[in-house]
Amino acid sequence: MINKNTFIKNSIAFVVILISNFMFCQNQFKEIDQLLQQAEQSRKEFNNLDQLKYAKQASILAEQTEDSQKIAESYYNIARALSFLELQKESFSYINKASQQPYTKKSKLIQAQLKEIKAFNYYSLGLNSQFNKELPGIVKLLKNQNNKDAIILLQRTYLNIGSTKPDSAKYYSELCFKELKKLPEKDTHLELADFYRYKGTEFQEKIPDSALYYYQKSIQITQKYHDPVLFFNYTAFGDYYSSQKKYNLAIDFYDKAIQNIKEQNITPYHFVNNDLYNKISDLYGKLGDKEKQHEYLAIYSDLQKKLLTERNKNVESALNILLKDKEEEYKSSELQKYILISIGILALLILFFFIYRVLRKNLKHKDTIIQEAATTLQNKEEIIDQKNSETQELQLKINDAYTDVVELAKKNDPSFYFRFQEVYPEFQRKLLETNPTLRTSELILCAYTFLGFSIKDIAEYTFKSINTIRNRRQNLRKKFGMQTEEDMGMWLRNLTSKQEQ
Repeated sequence: MINKNTFIKNSIAFVVILISNFMFCQNQFKEIDQLLQQAEQSRKEFNNLDQLKYAKQASILAEQTEDSQKIAESYYNIARALSFLELQKESFSYINKASQQPYTKKSKLIQAQLKEIKAFNYYSLGLNSQFNKELPGIVKLLKNQNNKDAIILLQRTYLNIGSTKPDSAKYYSELCFKELKKLPEKDTHLELADFYRYKGTEFQEKIPDSALYYYQKSIQITQKYHDPVLFFNYTAFGDYYSSQKKYNLAIDFYDKAIQNIKEQNITPYHFVNNDLYNKISDLYGKLGDKEKQHEYLAIYSDLQKKLLTERNKNVESALNILLKDKEEEYKSSELQKYILISIGILALLILFFFIYRVLRKNLKHKDTIIQEAATTLQNKEEIIDQKNSETQELQLKINDAYTDVVELAKKNDPSFYFRFQEVYPEFQRKLLETNPTLRTSELILCAYTFLGFSIKDIAEYTFKSINTIRNRRQNLRKKFGMQTEEDMGMWLRNLTSKQEQ
């Protein structure tokens, strides 16, 4: 038997385990948030491989907590990193996994974020029509949403739609700017810089002065908030001066862009499309400097080969991260399973102990109750046996009386009706209450009908014709006000039965 001290120790241990488990979960949530913040910072630094690594670690912890929001956010970050790493198939897989989370089905923001990744996956695969179909869905989800992330994503979507619809570019850029004005400038300076560069590209061909104005506004707001990443702005100036045939100025800005990429240690393969070395080579060709043209073209060609190799390495590393984390995820889930089983066993032991204590405490009382119940049950059984005996005797008497009455009826014995009244004493009184004008002959006919005799039987036993009996019964039905479909014998028995109740 477990003593009181042991019970107290077990209870304290159980409470300590519960508190420890709660604290463990809280620490996991903090760790998940930190990993997601690191993933976001890696994205801003264009380090997509680290973004994937941190997001995958966050997803493993999130799955252990079974928190739908953290799981969805982790999957979203993984899908985004895989998209940048040009692993569209794997990215779509995590988009689908995130979409199935209960939190995602309630959150319009994360639905829109997943749609954006899906759109750019389609774009990367050359499926421009699918890209265009996804963008209006983002607008529909986020219109009239007032939180920062929703506003920033919505304005970015307006710019993307405008880039695919040159005739409506001005309209969508105005919608974009309207969204940005909803937030303080310090919260949107990156997006404003992008917006002004976008406006500059609108005017570059037709109104060069306006294009230069917007490019200057873009770099001014970037420098105002001390953002060290300036290669976008330098590239825009390079494109502008190239279009104005100021080739030396264009080359200077392209060189600044290259230098900024190196200073900020930005992964270069993400910016292959900028073709900075190729652009510089082309401009030296226009200036007639063949030596410089070939020099930069060689650098561009060499970089292209290195970038292809680097891209393949990144893809391989990304896939290894997914596979490795799958193994870690399995090991972690197994450990979690054993911990939960142990906690469950301990909880069951404590529960069984409580039940044991309660049962033991009340055992004597229950024994007394059982004994009293058994005694009472025995007494009731004796009473029931006695009642059953009396009922059987009474039934035998009723059966004998019924047989006696039927035999008298068949013989048309003058004593039939007197004996009938002895067996069914309420019969005549009830009929007379229904109709006081009934004659004795009619009462006798009712008695025959009550006993279940047919018209033919009654006619035979009373030495009357069938028509006579039928007519008399028809007259009785009218006196009783019976319905045509009612059976007279049943009606009489029901009448007597109601009286007896």
